[in-house]
Amino acid sequence: MGDFSSLAAGLSDRYRIERELGQGGMATVYLARDLKHERQVAIKILKPELAASIGPERFLREIAITAQLDHPHILSLLDSGSAGPEPILYYVMPLVEGESLRDRLDRERQLPLPEAIQITREVAGALAYAHSRGVIHRDIKPENILLSNGHARVADFGIARAVAIGDTRRLTETGMAIGTPAYMSPEQATGGQHVDARSDIYALGCVLYEMIAGEPPFDGPTPQAILARALTESPRPLEVIRPGLPRSLETIIHRATARVPADRFQSGSQFAAELERLGDRVTQGDEPSGGIAARPSRTLLFAGVAGVLLAALLVGGALLRGSHGRATGASSVVARSPDSVAVALYRRGTRGYARRTAAGNADAIAAFTAAAKADSTYSLAWSGLARTYVQAYARRFQVQELSWDSVVQLAVVSASAALAADSTSADAWLAQAMVSRLIDPTDVGPSTRAARKALLLDSTLAPAWHTLAVDLAESGDFGNALESWRRSVAVTPTYTEGLAFLGLAHYWRRQYDSAMVWADSAIALDPTYLLGRSTAGYVAIEQGDFSRGTAAFDAARRLSTEVEVVNALEGTALAEARAGDRRAARALLQQTEASAAAYLPPPLHTVVYRAQAYAALGDVRSAFSWLSRYQPRRDLHFQLHLRCDPAFDPIADDPAFKVLLTASRPSEGC
Repeated sequence: MGDFSSLAAGLSDRYRIERELGQGGMATVYLARDLKHERQVAIKILKPELAASIGPERFLREIAITAQLDHPHILSLLDSGSAGPEPILYYVMPLVEGESLRDRLDRERQLPLPEAIQITREVAGALAYAHSRGVIHRDIKPENILLSNGHARVADFGIARAVAIGDTRRLTETGMAIGTPAYMSPEQATGGQHVDARSDIYALGCVLYEMIAGEPPFDGPTPQAILARALTESPRPLEVIRPGLPRSLETIIHRATARVPADRFQSGSQFAAELERLGDRVTQGDEPSGGIAARPSRTLLFAGVAGVLLAALLVGGALLRGSHGRATGASSVVARSPDSVAVALYRRGTRGYARRTAAGNADAIAAFTAAAKADSTYSLAWSGLARTYVQAYARRFQVQELSWDSVVQLAVVSASAALAADSTSADAWLAQAMVSRLIDPTDVGPSTRAARKALLLDSTLAPAWHTLAVDLAESGDFGNALESWRRSVAVTPTYTEGLAFLGLAHYWRRQYDSAMVWADSAIALDPTYLLGRSTAGYVAIEQGDFSRGTAAFDAARRLSTEVEVVNALEGTALAEARAGDRRAARALLQQTEASAAAYLPPPLHTVVYRAQAYAALGDVRSAFSWLSRYQPRRDLHFQLHLRCDPAFDPIADDPAFKVLLTASRPSEGC
């Protein structure tokens, strides 16, 4: 922990540093002598990167709140401060004669039931006291529970909060992970908007489970694997691990670790009271053992925005842990019956995804989630889920009440889980490619590499050819992009997305007759396919068949919900403007103005189609106003539309339009 001599010098007026006691994720602990009071103390020195992310003022402010806590099961805070120019942030605690709960579990693995109940009751009481004073711990785990003279004391109150409100971007850049995934509530693990007392309850429930079972309820080789299991599986039943336990113990743990905060104990006092009743029954011998109450199902829906913990949760890929043991093998070696529940749900999800509508997207999420829950090592279910979240974000399909940032994180988690389940799955690499585009739409390199990896594993995977084609088109390699789209429909002639994009590719090249053939082919295969309808509408407009264009967008509108309705009406406005009915076009744009502006950030296609309608009306100012709203401007798909959409031809030579382009506009289309 840095230069020992500098540390000793910085605190020499108050403490004599004697030796290092140990290191943790956030701090190094030293044995020291309190010179004023002539006593031994423990001094924790925050790691430099952590200290830099928090800053002295915020650290001391949070510690001052913690210093007010006075409870027999909370380790008191004696002193805190900042020393030296770096600065060195430290806090001082009494030196406890004993050991941590982690030390005890490492030595004994499982604790006697009465002792586990007592430790949990004492910690729950400490939490109740702290919560009543507005202090949330945020990092309850065996390492922070100290055992001394037969009782438990909780350490490090306030430190996790100081970290949580610090400069998380700076901290993430160092690669440092804050928190322990095995004990973190889902809302905290995903950077939830509101972490309250119930998050500590969840963590304590996990600690109680580990004291009984000898392992956390959810574990795995990586933080990402732990999160994947926590979202889709139930812990191993305690009855299987330690037969004869009271049946109400499992019920109590289930409630403490419920996926939804509202389903947990709402306070430490409630948790402690239930444990007290259980302890009394165990002592009196009145508690029967045997059957275990059914565990409430866990859903994959979780709210919140990305925070400092996301980087830690999503680093690397590994095998997902099986439901009854250590890591399992890749899912490709698992024989799944075509009639299995997971496979049937996966097929349903695939159909929903292919519809490219809000309703289809919602059905796909539900089906893929259920498939992953039925078989957490089913890589195809995870990759399908990742692709569906990507589609939801790109098309602005609302996913329950999640923020858009949360949808991105769900996509990342799902793609990581797919690769963790089977790193030889072409579909998993396809999902990785699509998520890479979502994370950074200004660089197709990661997506292209992942798509090519998918095709090396399975050259008949049509969506991988499509993803590669989009990457190539956005990179300016339109000839190879067309060839890749042709390969997508050659390997799967019924692949409607490939057919529709072949229509778009010819539309971008101003080859409208060929474009309509491909668009009509997509519609013939699936009359409800939204992209096929809208592609046909734009091609018809360029052919001068405005009535057909209007009909195509009317059909698209009837197939749509949410933002896709706005997009369809903008297409109709373009058709009306090009047909000369300026009043009808303006009425449609006015009708959709509020709906389009309600999306923040504005969806790419909504911005593009709206600007095109204004351009057709000659309202250049409104067209540029909408185009300037889209960020990032260097988004390669946005640039593809600017360069290649024929509907931008009326303003293509305007200097303001050229400013928007990050690459030169091809002289002969795309």
